[in-house]
Parts: sequence; structure tokens; C-alpha cells
Amino acid sequence: MQRSIPRLGAHAAKRSAPLRATVTGLLLALTVAGCGSSSHDYKFPPQPAPSGETPLAGKSAPIGEVTYTAIGLRTQLGEVIGSHGSWVPHGQYVRVRLLMVNHGRERHDFDPGRQLIVTSDGKTYGPSTDAMQISRGVSGTQTLASQEMCAFDLWFDVPKNAKLQAIRVYGDASSSKLADQLKGAKVAGAKNPIDLPLK
Repeated sequence: MQRSIPRLGAHAAKRSAPLRATVTGLLLALTVAGCGSSSHDYKFPPQPAPSGETPLAGKSAPIGEVTYTAIGLRTQLGEVIGSHGSWVPHGQYVRVRLLMVNHGRERHDFDPGRQLIVTSDGKTYGPSTDAMQISRGVSGTQTLASQEMCAFDLWFDVPKNAKLQAIRVYGDASSSKLADQLKGAKVAGAKNPIDLPLK
């Protein structure tokens, strides 16, 4: 089972301890994402990925004021094991570690249950409720504080021989600008959802 680690950020509206990214997970995320390329970027030492997980190239994409990056992937999981039980998938469990950074001045919401795995045949699969619960994953809408970074795992049950293409991320495209808020407008030009390649 994944070890719970506190996430970074101040004044978060909600704190969901299970499977929130720890400092270690966050350092790994930022290292994989290529941070540290300029004098204004954080500098983090490399961190080991969890056993069996493949670090991804860390391609990022924004939805409004929040940037999303798929930083880790594990496939062909035949079982999820928790402190009170275990469960086997119909096909295979796939676990994706997703990093989010809120660059806005307002809080932004993220619903884990809306995210999708996209396979090469164009089919999509939502998160596995069984795996998320047993692994003590995040549950319900999560709130990212202003300038907060956090990461956590999403579990999916996909066909055993499925070829993964991307994780389709649905986010919060609302704007921190007062003028936009008064009009109920989203961030101009924001795309929602976005597909992050699982490579």
C-alpha cells in the first residue's frame, strides 16, 4: 500500500491525507518534469520512483491556471493490497501519478473521479473505485490552494492487453481575475479536458 505523505502548500481548503504526495513524491515529480532549468526554478535532487513504477517524460499541459503532469506509471498490476483487504482487477490495474501546480491566486478544484485512461483503440476507462478505496487513495473533490503543488495516484482497471495512450484530465478552468469572476468567465483560451501522453 502507498505511504501517505503530506503535500506542500499553505492554507489549503481541504487536506486529504491518504495518498497525498509527500515531499519525496513531489521532489521526484519536479525532477522528472524537468524543473531546475533556469535560475528562477526550484532545485531538487533526483528521487527514486516507487517500486515497479516507470518515471515518465513529464510533459505538462495547463487547464486554466493549473498545470498537470503525468509523472509516473505502473501497469500490469494484478492486485491492490490495503491494510484491511485486497482486490483483483477484471483486467489489469494501471496506476498513474499526477502532479498539479496551481499558479493562480484562487483555489481550484479537482475531481479524481472524472479522470480517464485513453487506450490506443480510443476507448476510455474511469478510475477504479475498489482500487482507490483499498489503496487509501484520494476520495471526492480535492481543493488546491493558491500556488500549491500536490500529486497523488489514480488507479484504473483496464483490459489486460490494452495499449495505453494517455490520461485525459478534466480540471478547473476558472479564473482568478476579478473581471472574469464577475462575468463568470473561464480563463481565455483554456482547453478542458487535456490528454497527457503516458510515455
